[in-house]
Parts: sequence; structure tokens; C-alpha cells
Amino acid sequence: MGSSGEKRTRKGKRREHLPKVGTHDAVRAEQHRERQAIADSIGLGGTPAWVRWTALFVGALILIGGVVTLVAL
Repeated sequence: MGSSGEKRTRKGKRREHLPKVGTHDAVRAEQHRERQAIADSIGLGGTPAWVRWTALFVGALILIGGVVTLVAL
């Protein structure tokens, strides 16, 4: 006799099927994990997306303003 229903782990959780290495889904998942790790390392890991985009926009404005100021000298 086989097991009834789907197999579970010893702790009763469902098994997670991971994509094969090198497939599009695996690459996308790896990129997502890398971006999340970068955001965590600079302190923006748990923040909403609008805060990150605002910080990026303000940083870009400061950078552009600095370049324009240096060129004007």
C-alpha cells in the first residue's frame, strides 16, 4: 500500500519542489534573493517599495546636482 494523499515531511509540512538549476524560474528566484540581500545590507530590507524608490530618486537628484555644480565651476 502506498501513502494516502501527498507525502509530508516529519514535521507535517508539505514538501517544496524547487526548480531545476539553470532554468528561468531558478535564475529569477536567485536574482530576487540577491536583490533582497542587498536591500537588507543597506537597511532597506523591510521597507515598502515606495520608500526605496523615493530614496533612489532623492539620491539621483543629489548626484545630478553635484555633477552640474562641478561642471559649472
